[in-house]
Amino acid sequence: MKWYTQDDGLICLGTDCSKLANFHVVTDVKAKSKIDTLVSESHIALIGSFPEDWRSDKLIAQKINNAAKHFFGLSDNLKVDAVA
Repeated sequence: MKWYTQDDGLICLGTDCSKLANFHVVTDVKAKSKIDTLVSESHIALIGSFPEDWRSDKLIAQKINNAAKHFFGLSDNLKVDAVA
């Protein structure tokens, strides 16, 4: 299981598509550079459930999206309106 970027820069979490247990979530977090890193215990802890439970977790896409924002630059992915 790893974090990686698609060609459009969006960060994904998933497995190698050639493996039997195929898993893939696309977040709405855009990276400024390529990411290709294994999922760590701290990533799993922040997501809040174990990978073997993700297929049955109805909120897993949002949990993964929140983790991506935390680990890969939440501030870079938010648009802040200027206050006059």
